[in-house]
Amino acid sequence: MAAASISEAARRRRQIERTLYLAPSIAFLLIFIVLPYLAVFRMSFNTFSPMRLFVESFTFDNYVGVLSDPYYYSLIFRTLLLGTTVTLATLVLGLPLALKIAASGRRMKSLLMALVLSPLLINLVVRTYAWLVVLGDKGLINEFLLGTDLAASPIRLTGSFFSVWLGLTHITLPLMVLSLVGVLEKLDRRVFEAATSLGAGEWFILRRVTLPLVMPGIGAGALLVFCFTVSAFITPALLGGSRVGTVSTVIFEKFTYSMNWPVGSALVFVLLIINMGVIWLHGRIFGEHA
Repeated sequence: MAAASISEAARRRRQIERTLYLAPSIAFLLIFIVLPYLAVFRMSFNTFSPMRLFVESFTFDNYVGVLSDPYYYSLIFRTLLLGTTVTLATLVLGLPLALKIAASGRRMKSLLMALVLSPLLINLVVRTYAWLVVLGDKGLINEFLLGTDLAASPIRLTGSFFSVWLGLTHITLPLMVLSLVGVLEKLDRRVFEAATSLGAGEWFILRRVTLPLVMPGIGAGALLVFCFTVSAFITPALLGGSRVGTVSTVIFEKFTYSMNWPVGSALVFVLLIINMGVIWLHGRIFGEHA
């Protein structure tokens, strides 16, 4: 009985210690994430008023309007299409680079990792403006086309789905590469040596050995890239302008220009539900549990 009491007391003491360790993190999450989300969630049920911004009420009209308007359907579809295509592009571009990094020696690996991480060391706004310099009417591409007489007038490259896709692919590529490298470096190289000794070619090894083993990295990278892309604001706003709206850019417009806070709040939670759905789907596919 005495031993059991001592064991129970020790267990309770450890629980209290763990709670105290987590208390600062829990307090931070409650104050800076949970409470603002609750405020925005409450706002999404209010009624828009041109004179008073909003009227305290409890109505589902904002959600009904968002989910029944063809404009918002096209907006959500464009956002999902952007997230899906950017994720696929980063996977296609990032996998060969990750394989090269994982198979390289120490010096080459350090150099390649520095190149991969270099975009993350530059401010997001600066990186996006760099693409405006490249894609603008007087940018590098148009100057080259005009200088070589390949085009008679500047080609509009900004303000298009392609320019937003290109900018987001460049920005999110390091996230995919880092996720893949983290998994590839943990793989046992003897597995690939065994496949080679049994006569397997490079493509067979890639399809039947590498890809199945690296799926956790693909899943983690895809989740990071997709959620970042569908929630991105700066890049779609600068490279897409008013021509390529996404859920995030319209949320900004609702809270600033049109001052329709209730509908903007409803869009916030539509975007949140999309991200949570993707996280749930990721857990189902890769056998992870929340």
